[in-house]
Amino acid sequence: MMKLDLVVLGHVSIDHIRFPGRDEKLLPGGAAAAVATSAALAGANVGLVTKVGTDFPGEWLEGLASVLDVEGVHILQGRTIHIHMIYHEDGTVDAPVDMGVAKNMGETPIPGRYLNAEIFHIAPIPPEEQLKALKRLEGKRISLDFNPTYMEEYAKRTGLLREIVSRVEVLFPNEREARVITKARTVEDAAETLYGWGAGLVVITRGEKGVLVYDGEFREFEALPVRRDEVVDPTGAGDAFAGGFLAGYSRGQPVEECVGLGLERAREVLKKEGSWSITPSPRSG
Repeated sequence: MMKLDLVVLGHVSIDHIRFPGRDEKLLPGGAAAAVATSAALAGANVGLVTKVGTDFPGEWLEGLASVLDVEGVHILQGRTIHIHMIYHEDGTVDAPVDMGVAKNMGETPIPGRYLNAEIFHIAPIPPEEQLKALKRLEGKRISLDFNPTYMEEYAKRTGLLREIVSRVEVLFPNEREARVITKARTVEDAAETLYGWGAGLVVITRGEKGVLVYDGEFREFEALPVRRDEVVDPTGAGDAFAGGFLAGYSRGQPVEECVGLGLERAREVLKKEGSWSITPSPRSG
């Protein structure tokens, strides 16, 4: 079988999207699938490592299998992680989570043939689970990103985050995460701190302000223009960026080209519903 460029470990979820006055809609979600599908559409050979329950729709799994390797997707008795995105009239969002079978994600078995992949990406899972996965992959090339769900832990557990960062080749925080993790006043200070903790390449996404890259020197990249009327759903843009970036990075392309691939994938996912870069059918709630 073909050697994999990238293996992504993390959550694949069933997302419940509820806007005021509208029926609930079920969409495929999870940062790991968002990164993996983006990388696959950017040309990488990708394997996915995750745990889902018996309630995970078969057509969604078929959609994943059409673009990437799903040997590492473990279907367990029980419920998939369900994330409830409840949007309110005042613009606030509640996001209660039912973890289901997704606990202890850092211990998820990795198929043996995945272990010679060029890069391993650990998507957002609780920090202690990320560290478990990092220790299991000791000596491998690893990238990692974060999620606002765990912001309280990022703020409090500096020692744990420092150990995590020290084991990572490429780090993908957004601007707020970078500053909270490092307690830095500016995004530049945050980048220098994360690099000082041991990250080989710090890639900070900044939404409409573009991307800041630091590996001992700063490089800034502008976001690609997107008309407001083109934006359907901002969910997963950061994950899509990471996937596109890693598709290039895993194949040895220069950082500038990797950023370009990431920005292209992020722009495309903004124009569609849901966080995946492919579009399995939504379901009614």
